[in-house]
Amino acid sequence: MTQHSPSSLPRAHEATRLPASIYFVGAVSLFNDIATDLVTPLIPFLLASLGAGGLALGLVEGVSNAVSSLLRLWAGRFSDASGGQRKPLVLGGYVVSNLARPLLAIATSAWQVAWIRAFDRVGKGIRSAPRDALIVDLAPPALRARAFGVQTAMDNFGAVLGALLGVLLVGVWMWDLKTVILVSAIPGLLSVLMLAFLVPEPPKHHGLQTAAPRLQWTGVSRRMRGFLIVTMLFTFARVAELFVVLRAHELGGSIAHGLLLWAAFNVMRVGVSYAAGILADRHGKLALVVPGWAVFAVALFLFSLVQDLPSLWAGALFLGAAMAVSEGVERSIIGDHAHAGERGTLFGWYHMLVGVASIPAGLALGWLWQVQGAAIACIYSGCIALAAAMILHWRVAPALRVRGPA
Repeated sequence: MTQHSPSSLPRAHEATRLPASIYFVGAVSLFNDIATDLVTPLIPFLLASLGAGGLALGLVEGVSNAVSSLLRLWAGRFSDASGGQRKPLVLGGYVVSNLARPLLAIATSAWQVAWIRAFDRVGKGIRSAPRDALIVDLAPPALRARAFGVQTAMDNFGAVLGALLGVLLVGVWMWDLKTVILVSAIPGLLSVLMLAFLVPEPPKHHGLQTAAPRLQWTGVSRRMRGFLIVTMLFTFARVAELFVVLRAHELGGSIAHGLLLWAAFNVMRVGVSYAAGILADRHGKLALVVPGWAVFAVALFLFSLVQDLPSLWAGALFLGAAMAVSEGVERSIIGDHAHAGERGTLFGWYHMLVGVASIPAGLALGWLWQVQGAAIACIYSGCIALAAAMILHWRVAPALRVRGPA
């Protein structure tokens, strides 16, 4: 079969609008993230109220991320092996998370918080890869980056609304932590109902591969192995939002100040994620990811210079914008290079590798932050981001440009 580059494919019959189902998938992410980000920033305070500290927080997050990462590859492959039936797994994942999360309100010890948080992340592990494959199934090939941009933007907007709702409930109305955690069940339920009744399972085409694709790493094409590895490397450069909030705390900001900064950080990601998807579909996905990673490196170098709250806000907003340039576009590249019958498996590899890498990456960044200071930690992350961008540009991108959308 003749291979084409994305730029050489005919454009006469390309779709110009996304189907409504993509926006419904985005709305599911929005409501689920309202519930998640209403609770997640409160976990350190919940642990403190139970007499636990930083070590317990690290254990909770480490265990939950490990459990989630290991499930992602299985879930993606299972959705392929079932003939491309993605929705049941996605729905099951959201149900598990939204049943588990409110249980934090009745936790009476740190180990109970750890188990509940791990159960919550089980849901994320089950749904992540099949959901991304579902987005590829639903979106027109010419608009895949835009589809992921919509989902990422609405996901980030949910984080904004969740953080602001947390400020209102805790900082203004003075609700106790356990009541706020119980309230998170409401947007969580809305996300489940919306997915169940408004998001369709796309019709399957005749001839779709129904046999389960190979799970082994050698079953992944060489060009995609290169992309997945360099993306795993870039994970060591990513700075979690909680480190931005931690910097606010170090510079004398209050809890409410930190939550507002988190919200503003995600506001930047909302607009940039959507715009990045449009630009990637028009000008090429790699043409956006490579400079996006380089700009992220620059943002980290600038963030290392932050010494007061006003400069923190400027640095955090730029960092949020830089982070959003490539978030959704990375996943759309995978969608372009995966056949219909292997999309779930390939997204499973992506989510598992990124998830596994995030554990040592977070530990390394946290150790540098604590021992050497925020500036050295950010410079370290910026150097890795710049190295990953160079490897992607010179070694990986040329092979990816050989083949167009699947």
